[in-house]
Amino acid sequence: MQHTENVVLGGGLTGLSAAYHLNGPTTVYERGSRPGGLACSEEVNGFLFDYAPHILFPETEYAAKLIRELLGDNINVQGRKAFLYHLKYDLYSKFPFQSHLHGLPVDVIVDCVAGLVDVMRQTDRPEPQNYREWIYWRFGKGIAEHLMIPYSERVWTIDPKHMNFDWIARRVPEPDIETVLRGALHDESAQSGATKEFWYPIEGAIEALPKALAARVSDIRLDHTVTAIDPTAKTVSFKDGSQTGYDKLVYTLPLVHLPQFIQDVPNSVRAAIDGLQHNRIDCVNIGINRPNMSPHHWLYFYEDDFIFHRISFPQNFSAATCPPGTSSVCCEVASSKHRPPRVEGRDNLIQSVIDGLVKAGIMREDDEVLAADVLPIDPAYVIYDLDYHKNVGTIHEWLISIGIHPCGRFGDWEYYNMDHSMMSGKRVADVLNGG
Repeated sequence: MQHTENVVLGGGLTGLSAAYHLNGPTTVYERGSRPGGLACSEEVNGFLFDYAPHILFPETEYAAKLIRELLGDNINVQGRKAFLYHLKYDLYSKFPFQSHLHGLPVDVIVDCVAGLVDVMRQTDRPEPQNYREWIYWRFGKGIAEHLMIPYSERVWTIDPKHMNFDWIARRVPEPDIETVLRGALHDESAQSGATKEFWYPIEGAIEALPKALAARVSDIRLDHTVTAIDPTAKTVSFKDGSQTGYDKLVYTLPLVHLPQFIQDVPNSVRAAIDGLQHNRIDCVNIGINRPNMSPHHWLYFYEDDFIFHRISFPQNFSAATCPPGTSSVCCEVASSKHRPPRVEGRDNLIQSVIDGLVKAGIMREDDEVLAADVLPIDPAYVIYDLDYHKNVGTIHEWLISIGIHPCGRFGDWEYYNMDHSMMSGKRVADVLNGG
């Protein structure tokens, strides 16, 4: 039986980062045929598609420096072109909605500005108790009901009254009244939000990043699917019948899978795992025989006329994602146990997406589809429900008590970007290194 001082389960960005930063012999086990996890890119008939739009806008100086070292000259820095599409008005408005009301119907602008002024005038408002209340509390009735509530329900798949709101930092831009007024009166207000400038590889799509990081990790075992973890014997078993021992175990896999791997999970922990909430995203990817499908990077859709809630255009991140003379689009379709898929079957899903793209004027009836594929992500987004902190705290406390160290988007059970995932792996490595 193999034995390694440090065993890392999962070869995505978090696992690779943990292995890169750990001291001592370390082995990474990844179920896929190549490292990268959800930061991999798939080739379909000459088109490169990521698992949803993966862009880089690192929050910490350390992450920015590491990403630049890994990508070197293979990085392009660009200003964001993100918009919302309004079918009912047949127009686009800039993202974020609350900062760019200019161009919308006058009654919509008045509703939004008046609602914001109204909440600012109230000095004795009760503190919000959930995300729905927070939206009204922070932005007022107009912005809440014209966009933020309907969009939230589409992406999260549940009523935001069932969510907390302590995850919103850097996720929901909070402009001041001057910015809102300027964005309502003029079409020249500056871009705002964390993604107003982003990085993306010039070649190799987003997989260029984990590929470069994996090159710095000496021992990665691919095609290894975990079947069992024995924290008493300190062993991990795999689908191919192999087994490894460990001194320290780093766990980057989804917390919801723990009962599949560990026998005799305590009832309180099992109940906490059962209480975790998440959605599924199906990325429907389309490549067509026409260049310049859209000038945008990504678009948001909040109306139920469309099956997707967000679409992005890989060729505008990097021309190398598409063959010459073509263009492509990635469409995200959210579902969960709270909101089942609107259509069943791969072909029906692709056709529903194409129908929506035609309705929005992004595709034409005569466009030739050169590539069509569906990349599922499940779990995708962690849902911060009202019992989130209690449940995650119970699970993490138990894992640490049995010598298992969770990290990453699905181990920490957090809404992480790629730089957050890499820093999460480093954090656990620092702890295990004695830092």
